[in-house]
Amino acid sequence: MWRRRSALFFVVLALAAVLTSCARPPTPPTHFQAGQAALDKGDTTTAIRELETVIGDDPKLVEARILLGRAYEQAGRRDDAINQYRAAIQLQSQNAEVGYHLGKLLVDMGKPTDAVVPLAMGYKLDASMAISFTPEISEAVKAGLAVSNESMDKDPQQAAQLLEAVTTLDAHNIRAHLLLGNTYINLGQSLAAIEQYQAILALEPKNANATTNLGAAYYQMGKLDEAIAQFQAALLLTPDDAETHYLLGAAFIQQNKIEDAQAEFQTALQLKPSLAAGYVGLGNVQLLQQDLDGAIASLTKATQLAPDAPEAFYALGKALAQKGDRDAAKKAFQRFLVLNPPPNLRAEVEGILQQLGP
Repeated sequence: MWRRRSALFFVVLALAAVLTSCARPPTPPTHFQAGQAALDKGDTTTAIRELETVIGDDPKLVEARILLGRAYEQAGRRDDAINQYRAAIQLQSQNAEVGYHLGKLLVDMGKPTDAVVPLAMGYKLDASMAISFTPEISEAVKAGLAVSNESMDKDPQQAAQLLEAVTTLDAHNIRAHLLLGNTYINLGQSLAAIEQYQAILALEPKNANATTNLGAAYYQMGKLDEAIAQFQAALLLTPDDAETHYLLGAAFIQQNKIEDAQAEFQTALQLKPSLAAGYVGLGNVQLLQQDLDGAIASLTKATQLAPDAPEAFYALGKALAQKGDRDAAKKAFQRFLVLNPPPNLRAEVEGILQQLGP
């Protein structure tokens, strides 16, 4: 009898526990869950309130910032949305979703150039998502190319950043690779430039611009044999390109192949008589040959065509000094100093001016 009562007692206790559990109110959703649910229903007011509470409690919660950005975006508060997306990127740069959302919003706001970098970030992390943002990516690529082309000389670092993002979004864009390679050349980053020109040649093996510019990158590195090979290959593709003839002449003069250099400079000037650099090259050759009159004539022509080219005034000053025309040499050197020359050449010319006297 005791055993039966004991068993009944435990059954009653178990049943009471179940009933108590059923009667307990459900656990309220977290502010994050409530915000997410409200956003799914299109209730942006509630979503913003709940998610702002989440951010207030934990400013480093990336998922909440992304959701809050979406809520702001749906509510028409675009600037607030941008701030949340950018904050999320600062907290976690390895999030493809926020890159795409920020990029799309910036394009929608008429700021496609600003969209290039975040879209590229998203693409690097998850290229499969790009298909959902094809129109935005296309517009961003177009804008990025235009702006970077304009800012290459003014702000090459910014241009490089934009073009790196553009080539990420459109790896087959030959113009983007070419502009990026040229920007790297301006920044003195020869190896990076070579990678871009080689990327073009992998897509289009007979691209003369990439071939010439690849030679220029090798020239910048002091790899003269490689540079000459590229210039000659480019001239097989475009034999009438004056700039390439000039570059080939510049490489020859570095190898002390004076006659070969002279022939290339003369060909460049026959093809393009307004090429100031060609006259500078020819003038330097004539200076090496002690043809001072010829050098002065060529370099004077260069300064007339390019009055802001320091290299022309530097060589002209040397030719005039060797000729014994001290006053004209001083005038050329003084003009050279005004044109913000490299520090080493500045020091040299200042020393020459001291020797020339007052």
